[in-house]
Amino acid sequence: MAYPSEEEIRSLCTEQSFERGRNYYHQDRIQELDIDGEEISATVRGSRYYDVTIDVGTDPIRTRCSCPYDYAGDCKHIVSVLLAVENREPDGATAGTDGSVSETVDIDSLIEQMDAADLRTFLREVIEDDRDVRDRLVAFTGADTGKSVYDYKQEIDRLFDNAVSRRGMVEHDTYIDVSQYYDLAETHRDQGHVDTATDIYRAVGEAIRENLDRIDDSGGHYGREVENAIQSYAETVAEQDLDHDEKQPHIEYLCGEFVDADYSFSSDYYNDALRTLCTTQTDHEYWLELLETRISGVSLDSLTAGQSDSEQTTDSVSDQTRERTEDILYASDFTDGPLTTDDFTGGALDIEHLAVGPLQLESFVGDAFEELRVDDPTTVEAHTVDIDSLSSDEKSSSLRTRNILSTFIYLLEQVDNEAVLSMLYEEIYLESSRFCKQYAERLREEGNEDRAIDVLEDGIKTFRSTTGLEWLAADCYRDRNPDKYRDILKQLFLDHREWEAYDDLKEACDDQQWQSMYQEFENSLSEDRQQLIKLYVHDGNLEKAFAELKDSESLSLLKRYRDPVVRVDPVEYFECYRDQLVPFAAGETGRRHYREIASHLDEMQELVPRERFEEFVDFLKEKHSNRPAFLDELEKAGF
Repeated sequence: MAYPSEEEIRSLCTEQSFERGRNYYHQDRIQELDIDGEEISATVRGSRYYDVTIDVGTDPIRTRCSCPYDYAGDCKHIVSVLLAVENREPDGATAGTDGSVSETVDIDSLIEQMDAADLRTFLREVIEDDRDVRDRLVAFTGADTGKSVYDYKQEIDRLFDNAVSRRGMVEHDTYIDVSQYYDLAETHRDQGHVDTATDIYRAVGEAIRENLDRIDDSGGHYGREVENAIQSYAETVAEQDLDHDEKQPHIEYLCGEFVDADYSFSSDYYNDALRTLCTTQTDHEYWLELLETRISGVSLDSLTAGQSDSEQTTDSVSDQTRERTEDILYASDFTDGPLTTDDFTGGALDIEHLAVGPLQLESFVGDAFEELRVDDPTTVEAHTVDIDSLSSDEKSSSLRTRNILSTFIYLLEQVDNEAVLSMLYEEIYLESSRFCKQYAERLREEGNEDRAIDVLEDGIKTFRSTTGLEWLAADCYRDRNPDKYRDILKQLFLDHREWEAYDDLKEACDDQQWQSMYQEFENSLSEDRQQLIKLYVHDGNLEKAFAELKDSESLSLLKRYRDPVVRVDPVEYFECYRDQLVPFAAGETGRRHYREIASHLDEMQELVPRERFEEFVDFLKEKHSNRPAFLDELEKAGF
């Protein structure tokens, strides 16, 4: 059986993965190697044990490893196994660096038989050749490493220095391997050397963060490395079952990084780590105390601009807010200056540099918004609190402010400080619609329904996206004020196309009220045929829906609403579909276009007798007989 040669193994991975895999092979990290013809399986010892399976009988060969590596080429664990297979002896044993060490040899017996002096000599030679092994030996024995966080960061910085391209960037497909530091930290962790292990994890997280400005991390690899390092730091401390005094330095460090982190996603990681570490009332009280010292206060002066809540919300934003809908993203929803990926994603994506471009709005938000509309600009100051660690010309973003305030709320809840929590909510509920909704829900639980309604009304007038607030307000008004209840449901439908609100409103209206309301909806949607068709279909008015579909000259709408509307007149529906598909088919070329035509034909074939449908298909084939790819795609689709 022929297995991949070393040259072929190189072609399966990056140079970094190959070198690390070769190191793993030479370090005898491969265990339980099993070769069964074309099937290979093994366990590889890394920072933990990983399962590797390989099928060399396929082209290309199929490989799988249980490690989290998902970047260019195969991982170092797969490489090490393939090298072990390639270097095995004819009888199936696996040769090591000198060609004599077999996987079937009892290593424990060998060590027992070796003279202590020989064992020391061998160990010195290994350590001299491999710095990683040397560091792990020091860790295993518990000796003082003599290294600080700064020293480890300097080493990692040099890895980045060596990896930068001519343009001074670590390119998007370059993955710097820091696994040796995880291995080293794991050894210290196993030996109970908490301070050294956390120093290493801290160094990895900080070094990568500080190099992010020269990394094209479009795949999010380095963001995940930062997360792994921070979480490993917290887990290392948490598993030691330390008392509060012993936890304090770690809580201080993580809290400082949470506030000072340059990137919102890494701030979130430190926040998560703190929640892992802080498990007692005393821990939470200390974290809260630290956070209070970092925040000098919350100021909403720029929001109120000297006016009362009612004056500000009624006079300055009421007219604009009513025009806004959830399917439109507004430029003033952001701080001024260039927009970042976090502005679009809320930190959900671990990327700071984009590898491709230009990106469309959909690249960031999917189908959450249909357009980006530029309106009145905003300012950073309108969305910030003062944070001591920032210089006067480095204001915190609104996202960062909300993250800190969210953590503040979480801690007040953990320490059960209801009085301060209520005061904080009263100060900040207009900082975000989420705070506003949380505060209103809290007030309702306390039985203060009137204040809850006031808070919700303030939020509805202030924020751009208010669906959640309006639903909660509707629930408040349901039994208190039927007119207001209906008004809010109407706005939920008109502004946000909430069809559940449409149904609730219909149920809450008498016949005369509903007739007037329905006419208003028709008039409001008259300029938006797609929504008007949806209204008719939702309300069962299929004849009107069909009339709009015919006027729309839209194949996508015909396809979307075929099932409910076709029952009006299947033959006429087919004719309408046909009249629009003929020019569409002639409009473009290319297999994607031809597959789309086949998809529409699939929707049409049940509408009329088979003979009539086949006559239309034959017409299309004849009309486009000079397009072999078109005929091929129709044949593939069964036409």
